[in-house]
Amino acid sequence: MLHSAVRVSFRPRPRNAALCAVGAVIFAFTFLLRFNDPGGSFAGLTDDHFFYLVRGWQILFGDLPVRDFVDHGAPLYYYVGAAVQAVLGRGTLSEIEFSAAMLALAASLTFWVCERATGSIALGLVGAAFQLLLEPRFYNYPKLLAYAAAIPLLWHYADRPGWRPVLWIAVVTVVSFLFRHDHGALIGLSMAVLLVMLTGVRWTERLKHAALYALCVALLTAPYLLFIERNGGVMSYFRQAAAWAERDRDRAPVVWPGLLDNPDGVSDEAKQGGPVARAVATVRDNGVAWLYYGEIALPLLALFVLAASRDGFRPSWPQARAKLAMVAVLALALDADFLRSPLAARLADPSVPLAILVAWLLVALPRLAASPKSLAPWAARTAWRARTPGLLAGVSILAVFAVVLSKDLYERLDRSALVERVGKPFERAANIRRQMQVEWDLNSWMARPDRPELITLSLYVNACTAPDDRVLVEAYMPQVLGLARRAFAGGHADLRPGFFATLEAQQLTLSRLQRQHVPIILLDAGKSLDNFRESFPLVMAHIDEQYRLAGSHEFDGRFGVTLFVRKDATPNGTWEPLGWPCYGTGQVSAS
Repeated sequence: MLHSAVRVSFRPRPRNAALCAVGAVIFAFTFLLRFNDPGGSFAGLTDDHFFYLVRGWQILFGDLPVRDFVDHGAPLYYYVGAAVQAVLGRGTLSEIEFSAAMLALAASLTFWVCERATGSIALGLVGAAFQLLLEPRFYNYPKLLAYAAAIPLLWHYADRPGWRPVLWIAVVTVVSFLFRHDHGALIGLSMAVLLVMLTGVRWTERLKHAALYALCVALLTAPYLLFIERNGGVMSYFRQAAAWAERDRDRAPVVWPGLLDNPDGVSDEAKQGGPVARAVATVRDNGVAWLYYGEIALPLLALFVLAASRDGFRPSWPQARAKLAMVAVLALALDADFLRSPLAARLADPSVPLAILVAWLLVALPRLAASPKSLAPWAARTAWRARTPGLLAGVSILAVFAVVLSKDLYERLDRSALVERVGKPFERAANIRRQMQVEWDLNSWMARPDRPELITLSLYVNACTAPDDRVLVEAYMPQVLGLARRAFAGGHADLRPGFFATLEAQQLTLSRLQRQHVPIILLDAGKSLDNFRESFPLVMAHIDEQYRLAGSHEFDGRFGVTLFVRKDATPNGTWEPLGWPCYGTGQVSAS
């Protein structure tokens, strides 16, 4: 059996060369598409990207996650963010270049796994296009790479069960766990599903490999867990991480959107034209909702189609049903874990297993309809009574994806200069590089009347504090300190009511504040400030004792900020754009 699997899996060199060439083209195309249209309003990045980035940049100030600041369960992301700055240069340009390259790598790997699942280069391209058109956010590249790396290794284990594949799956599990803890758990779930679904492998062998996998994962995570234990304790760490995750989910719960509830109203296209044109326009007008339900329905449909097949409709692919069932279960788990508000920003997060299922269904559905020999006995006996619902559901889901993802396709390509002459995308990339370099220079924002007001706050923090000062911030506005090149204080990039408010967490925050130089504190205003006082009485008692109220301002019409300054500090001037006291040079610095 093993020799047969090896023989079937062998690929002639011309096909390998073709796969490499197509993968390289996908990488280049994806990089240019994303890099040439970064989209973020803060030097090319969004505020959510800065959530991770400022924690990585905190390492550049000498702090370490867990030991010196709160780790939200993504330590490796922070270290990679710091390394990008150290290797590629300080600023958002290097982060955009790196993130675009990681998304391009993910697209190439997705092409490859889709080709493996279907045996077709063309359908591999369909899978990669599906992921690309979902427009994953820059900062979510680990959500793609973790599974694009794990799935082929899991498939390799299914082909050749042994200790070497188990070891490599354990390595990817731990690396993914360090990028974000739930990635490790979900890859572990995938391994368990695959072990259950395999055929032709003795249960004793499966249990032995499960134990080996668990042992390898435990050994590889041991140094990290030991570090946590020596810096606050493993139980305390995971207790706080679980509380933060639960509170964050409460803040952004799952919302079941209406399929016909477009908040912007009905478009002209949906009012005009024939029935088909109106239906297409209506689906596009509510594209987020249709994609959301389509992504939930897709793995359920895939499991039904797999149950109706003898061989996953891929007779030449060993263990096809087990491999694809594992992918479908993983897709369901990712849907449950990732898809919550705001949906538009998260629909691409589970795209690796979903892309595989989309590509595979384009093979499976025709064979479900026309290949009786590929049907499971129960499906063959029930004939069209079993097959018709699956076919109708499959065609409907794929049609929804095609309709929604093709919306504004030309405009998206045009923004990246990919619809013009050959050299235009590279000229656009050079212009983006210059633009990002200019926007990283805070002085360039001083004369711009169209700058976001939060950048005005960044200008103040940069000009009126020293490079080694720390700043405590209450609100979720991580871009402020990121653009100001300042470290956050108290171990928190933002300290919002409801998060880290236990007595233990407050005492840790207070101990950090007391040994840091924190000339200014930026808290919210109005009711939010009252909530902060109620949630963090220990921290607020320290602020009341050591600081005084020095001003307030509303930024961008939604961020009310109250400035507190140290009572024992003497300002050396006033920063005129805000009229706030200044404790630095008053001049914007590039440091």
